[in-house]
Amino acid sequence: MRKDTLIPESEVRRIVRLVGRVADMEGSRPAKRRALMTGLAKMIDADAWAWIISRAADEHDNPAVAYFQHGGYTDEQAARSAQIMQDRQNTPVEYQALNRLRLTSKRFTRRWDQLVTPEEWYGPRNRRILEALGFEHVLYCVKVLDDSGLFSGITLKRRTGRRNFTPLEQRIAHIVTGEIDWLHGEESLHSVARRVHPLPPSQRTVLMLLMEGHNKPRIAAKLGCSYNTVKDHVKAIYAHFKVHNVAELFRHFRAGDGQDVVGHPHGLAEPDPPNG
Repeated sequence: MRKDTLIPESEVRRIVRLVGRVADMEGSRPAKRRALMTGLAKMIDADAWAWIISRAADEHDNPAVAYFQHGGYTDEQAARSAQIMQDRQNTPVEYQALNRLRLTSKRFTRRWDQLVTPEEWYGPRNRRILEALGFEHVLYCVKVLDDSGLFSGITLKRRTGRRNFTPLEQRIAHIVTGEIDWLHGEESLHSVARRVHPLPPSQRTVLMLLMEGHNKPRIAAKLGCSYNTVKDHVKAIYAHFKVHNVAELFRHFRAGDGQDVVGHPHGLAEPDPPNG
């Protein structure tokens, strides 16, 4: 595991706060998606974002977009982006690589330069798209929703002339978008009944205090509840994230599941546990 792609503890706490705040929100899924993506874009310094729920039949297919939400776009950019997604005569150069990945990975995060070569990205075929939209660097976060081609796709973008996203920013995006499975699907758009529910508010509070470095007795004192109550909450939190102790919980947020790393099959070597 490269140390420069381990998420700093300060960013881990920002991730937990963002996900917890969105989970606590009242309102619709679109409102929660917008809040999450606005916070994530700020966290990794992206200029714009888009979220689609779509279906693509094979690796050559353009997505049949059933849902399109965005932020940081002008009306003209949004309209042009929608047109480009459906233009089968001039398919964006990265679509084939993205579609291939969907056939082998249930969830992944990639930068444009991990999907195509610079010659393809800046070549005549794709340059017209870059110029039309005004965005040069794109980060893709994809979650497959079923076996028939339905997927949830998120893009984060930087304007022309800015630097590309770093591996650390890529990891942050991957982890944040992986903690909100309950925002990816739409029951009206697919038949999968299973949903991953967010932690209840009491457990989110305990999670935040754990990530701040507090032990169970101190959390009980802060919340004015019994040690056994906190112990039960911590046990439920560990089960939810499939970890066994606070060090593994911290690793979960620092290192992710490895699917933001090109060529990595399933996981990563475990990073060093947090101090304390």
